[in-house]
Amino acid sequence: MMNWGALPLLVAAVLVPVLAAGLCLPVVCSEADEDIRNAIIRYRSAIEANPGNPTTRIRLGRVYLMSGDLEGAASEFRQAIKLAPEDAEPQYGLARALVRRGDLDGAAQALKQALRLDPNNADYHHKLGQVWSRKQKTDEAIGEFRQALKLNPQLAAAHRDLGAVLGLKGDFDGQIFEESQAARIAPGDADTYYYLGSAYVARGKTAQARSALERCVELDPRNADALRLLAAVQAAGGEMERAVKTEERALKLDPGNPAIRSALSKMRAAAGGR
Repeated sequence: MMNWGALPLLVAAVLVPVLAAGLCLPVVCSEADEDIRNAIIRYRSAIEANPGNPTTRIRLGRVYLMSGDLEGAASEFRQAIKLAPEDAEPQYGLARALVRRGDLDGAAQALKQALRLDPNNADYHHKLGQVWSRKQKTDEAIGEFRQALKLNPQLAAAHRDLGAVLGLKGDFDGQIFEESQAARIAPGDADTYYYLGSAYVARGKTAQARSALERCVELDPRNADALRLLAAVQAAGGEMERAVKTEERALKLDPGNPAIRSALSKMRAAAGGR
């Protein structure tokens, strides 16, 4: 039987890479592709008619972001910045494009400019906190998340991300508090329950960990990391056959992950080879 002493190591092994990679943006639904293409055509036509309108370029940049055209998005936001240098919105849009391109330094600079122009914007502080988190500047990230929440206490994503960073610093009680706040505000966010479950695992709270992780995989059945952690919780509680099935689900989603294969092999052995 597995014991709880090894679980915090699993939390770190699973959670740190997830935070380092940042939160994934949703893939545009194929049903919306035609609407996006039509919007691009419409905004391009408007720009041809009036190339000096920054608002149209900002809107086109946003549509390019939705379509995954990061170069096109960055280009339109930069044009909008030239046309409206005192407008924070194109700086924020540029930052979003640069984050997705992996240019975190450029994104940080754009966000600093956006905050210079609009210092009380909670979304800008939150996004800068995410950038600092990806750059592993945890103290700076915490500061930005807290400032975002000071400006907008109902910003669920800021509670979620603050909790995740607090967990990386070992403040699991703080993480549980922030993730619980996020879950109260936005109960349909799967990532919140994943981070909440990881915090409960680290605190050795079996029932709460299981509940949070089960809710996570209910909302996001393709979350291999959550399934992996849930399997460890089940194994630690002596439910080896259930843990094997959960770990097998994780392996189907991430077949090239050696850690999942290793854990599954050990769980099968503990379950008597079933």
